[in-house]
Amino acid sequence: MSTTRSAMDASAPAGQRRVAAEVGPLPTSHPSVLANLPVTAAADGPSTASFIDPTVVIRNVRAITIGAKVYIGPFANVSARRGATIAIGNSSNVQDNVAIRAVGRDGGVVIGDQAILAHNASVIGPATIGAPGGAAAFVGFNAVIDGATVQPGAMVSSLARVAPGIVIPTGMKVKPGMDIRTQAEAEQESLGKVEPVTSGDIQFMNDVIHVNETLAAGYSAQAIESPRSVRGIGPNPPAPTFNPISHTPTLAGTPTTAPRFHNRIIGDVRMANFPRQLHRVMGRGDSIRADEASPFLVGSIARMSNRVTVHGLEHSDLILGDRDAFGFHSVIHGGSDSGQNPEETTVVGDRVRVGAWAVVFRSTIGDRVRIGRYAYVDGSTLAPGTVVPRGAIIVNNQFLGTVEWV
Repeated sequence: MSTTRSAMDASAPAGQRRVAAEVGPLPTSHPSVLANLPVTAAADGPSTASFIDPTVVIRNVRAITIGAKVYIGPFANVSARRGATIAIGNSSNVQDNVAIRAVGRDGGVVIGDQAILAHNASVIGPATIGAPGGAAAFVGFNAVIDGATVQPGAMVSSLARVAPGIVIPTGMKVKPGMDIRTQAEAEQESLGKVEPVTSGDIQFMNDVIHVNETLAAGYSAQAIESPRSVRGIGPNPPAPTFNPISHTPTLAGTPTTAPRFHNRIIGDVRMANFPRQLHRVMGRGDSIRADEASPFLVGSIARMSNRVTVHGLEHSDLILGDRDAFGFHSVIHGGSDSGQNPEETTVVGDRVRVGAWAVVFRSTIGDRVRIGRYAYVDGSTLAPGTVVPRGAIIVNNQFLGTVEWV
């Protein structure tokens, strides 16, 4: 295996040094992670490159390998310590604010080919998601895989947790908010925590893989041409099948690029705030990424805590109102809402409060709504003034219970 030397960013705190930007010719099969910029295949260039956003924190680079066409999004954290290893296979994606932690020789993490770790998910070793050469596997928003296995062709929905030693078998999907503590719960539909993966689920996973392969190639080409363009506030790469035009974010009516800005704001994001206001109201590790869905129309933000992710599915858009506040580790995600007729895209009204670790997905949220910590709202419309309790699971306008592990 040929590699190039990696350099460490001496400005980062001890134990949390980021890999410096560097591009080198590498083989396509599990090359060493060398840089928070493209890891480029020797023959094919950006078309098979893996892209690591410059904000990604990587600990112990020598113990971490990735394959081709991998996308690792803003503020992901990939940490291998005390003899542990992490391997990320071909065509997989590790999205914004995902955490992968491996500790000790028996605590390694294997992310197979075509694995999807959606925004803000956590994987704690020893764990396996998918398999080399296997079918797609999926871990949803703010889900936690704690020492468990998700087989190829299996899915774990948002805000679910899978406990140590459990195997989610091929063809099964963990429902939102479930806490899987026994193997029987992972396999038996009669216990109410899992259901079969559908053909629609498989198509969804394949679409996500295609989008993120495209983004890996696009960001790689963009970074090679202009390294500063993939930092801070900047443009999205053109993606012909779903977002063909590169857009620069607009802040308070002015097209804005700011490579040194401490958060990531990407693509056709039209924000009411001035840059100086964003420094005051945003936390750290926030990602507003209009590279798949666009445009994002964002009113004046009241408060955005740390590690908030705002994104959307292809062919959709997203609207956030004025004076909204978003809690730590929350996810706001756009997408067509199959629970509505006619379909609606994600709209969050004015003066909405979204609690820590909460997820809002392809829903319409009225003014002054309060969404509790760890709540999950999917495909639903919430009337103005609605209060969603802590951990509530609301899907297609139905209350399905509460998140079991919080």
